[in-house]
Amino acid sequence: MKKMFYKKIKIFLLILISLFMFQQTIFCNEKQESVLIANLQSAKNKKQEKKAGFKLFQYYIGIENHEKIIIIGSELLNFQLSKKQKYSVYYNLANSYLFLSQAEKSLEVGREAQYLYPKKIETKLLLGNIYKNNSLNELAIVKYKECLELDKNNLEALTNLGNIYNLQENYKMSLEYFEKAEKEALQNDKTLSINDYINMAISAKEIGRIEQATAILENIKKKNKKSSLLLVDIYRSKQEYDKAIKTLMPFVYQKDTDIEIYCNLAQIYLLANKFNEAKDLLLYFKSENKDNNEVIDILLIEAYHNIYHDKKIELTELQKIYNYTDLDYIKRIIGKIIKFEQAR
Repeated sequence: MKKMFYKKIKIFLLILISLFMFQQTIFCNEKQESVLIANLQSAKNKKQEKKAGFKLFQYYIGIENHEKIIIIGSELLNFQLSKKQKYSVYYNLANSYLFLSQAEKSLEVGREAQYLYPKKIETKLLLGNIYKNNSLNELAIVKYKECLELDKNNLEALTNLGNIYNLQENYKMSLEYFEKAEKEALQNDKTLSINDYINMAISAKEIGRIEQATAILENIKKKNKKSSLLLVDIYRSKQEYDKAIKTLMPFVYQKDTDIEIYCNLAQIYLLANKFNEAKDLLLYFKSENKDNNEVIDILLIEAYHNIYHDKKIELTELQKIYNYTDLDYIKRIIGKIIKFEQAR
């Protein structure tokens, strides 16, 4: 009992220390900013003003305050700057404009930075990202390939090319760049992002490399719903229903019910002739979600049909959907089915 008490006290003290350190950090940052602003305001000549302005500019870059980077950076361009200073301002302005989704301004100052140092990879990557974020994919491809001419193993350029070619449905080219990126990442103790691996798997699947796609998705399935659903789609096409069920099970009977997961798992159960499992799953979903859903109820009717073989139950459930649905095309179809079955 005494040990438990001391353990609780220790945890409480650690929390207090963490809060104190956090507050101290905020205080120090605010104090540092105040000092830098005061130095800028008290500058006696242009030289001092420029020096103080750059220090404040670097401070805002460090804390990633993009709005203030733009304010101070724009002011610094009014001074006589060295080539290196001018490049620093243009590059960081372009990065901040990109972050704030101001594409035209980002492109304008990004090109100025590139003009000053045409061979800098970071600027080519920045321009590539600006083009990519604004769906100017062909221009982005040019910039990323220029990066690879300077550094053939540049991981960011490789993955971006993989993603663009995937988007363009050039899956063979996409996979080539993703494979190069993965090799480079492994050699440097890095890893690709989950989305990179998902797109890599899609590219592999689309050109018929099913086993490669499966292996990629198996490695990341616990980390991401989308990867799990893609993997289930592969297993469903191969009629490997048990593997598909096993893939989706970690996502069900959780606090937050996800209709896409439940519908997919219910469909797999039905295809695998596991009708009671489908029924129990769908009834659980309905118990956790009070709003009616046509897809869930239609799948439930399919389960009832295979369990009870009772037309009356099915017609009763169809009538419920007909009564609550606001979707005209579903109402028309269900109305025709009810009318046809009642006439038989």
